[in-house]
Amino acid sequence: MATHRGCPLIQHFFLLTYIASMVAGSSEPPMSHKTNQRPLSYYPQPRDFQSEQLHRAYFAIQRFKNTITCDPENITTSWTGHDICAKTSYLGFHCGAPDGQANNLTVTSVIFNGFGLCSPSLHGFIDQLPDLALFQASTNKFGGEIPSLTGLIYQYKLDVRNKHSDQYFAEARGGTPQTHLTSLCLYKKCLDIRLPPLGSMLVTRGATSGKALLLNNNQLQGQLPANFGFSTLSYLALANNKLTGLIPPSIGHMQDSLFEVLLLNNQLSGCLPQELGILRKATVIDVGMNQLTGPIPTSFSCLTSVEQLNLAGNRLYGEIPDALCKLAAGPAGRLEPADGVLNVKNNCIPGFANQRRPAECASFLSQPKTCPAASAATHVACPAAAANAAAAPADRVAKDYSSYVTYATLHK
Repeated sequence: MATHRGCPLIQHFFLLTYIASMVAGSSEPPMSHKTNQRPLSYYPQPRDFQSEQLHRAYFAIQRFKNTITCDPENITTSWTGHDICAKTSYLGFHCGAPDGQANNLTVTSVIFNGFGLCSPSLHGFIDQLPDLALFQASTNKFGGEIPSLTGLIYQYKLDVRNKHSDQYFAEARGGTPQTHLTSLCLYKKCLDIRLPPLGSMLVTRGATSGKALLLNNNQLQGQLPANFGFSTLSYLALANNKLTGLIPPSIGHMQDSLFEVLLLNNQLSGCLPQELGILRKATVIDVGMNQLTGPIPTSFSCLTSVEQLNLAGNRLYGEIPDALCKLAAGPAGRLEPADGVLNVKNNCIPGFANQRRPAECASFLSQPKTCPAASAATHVACPAAAANAAAAPADRVAKDYSSYVTYATLHK
């Protein structure tokens, strides 16, 4: 009898066990029929990438992704997988290859303009993409100091010309038909980016050893690196940040590469450096709205290509070098900005209109000055190529702001 009473219990036990196993099995996701589905622990291997350069870039991107604290447009959700150069993944990253070496793809440009990304620092990101020719990230919230750029060793042809194209920057942000970016249009000005053969440190004839760093409207702070001038930049835009300290004298080493420098509206201080005046290829030098002081160095007479020279809103004093007066000679010889080439408003420069209040200048000028006097003793000889042009700068006329790369990206 006991045996017969135990059978239903055993049956119920096996029935409950069977039901439990069925329920447990139903909670598992069905097996995918896709052969390329990878487990969550997938870890890309070098063979998954099109080149070793992209393999290294992957880890730099992922490390940077982990520092992002805000992403209003969900851009970083596309930064997954190993296909960095695809049209629909890794938004903001663009690839290129050296001429004749299509298999050696590498990240040549990063365009985050207007993404609204937040990160406390760019260290370990820009400086870990050694093939980078263009970094544009205006209107984000990147903090920290400017990373060292001396590790960006490759030289590129960066040709800027007006193509009167209907392409605009928004196309580059949304993805152009070309997977591998070779040109970038800002308003109606285009950048053509070409890479020389890998390993070659020489620039082809007619090419510019140029890179672009465009980081307007962020939260960058701290000082510019002392070796900043050894990075052979062609376009530098750091307006509307919180940078402090001196403009490093090493900027003079960019005299053969720098076309435009935009340091507007920061907290830079110290003397206006002589080295700015030997940037003979620069068409834009804008250091307005800072805390720079001193007389305008006589070396500024060497600025043979300048079309926009904005020194307004600082604490400058003393006389204007004779050659610069030709840039600012108004009607009847009155000293005032002409054609927008030279802007020295809101300083304490005698003979110019629209300076700081007399009482403010009197108080400022009564304080001890530590900057070198602008005299023959401190004169910096112009480079040989600039000697003749420095004597006749009056034919230079400022162009529309949108025709300059750095200004064109200022309000995007």
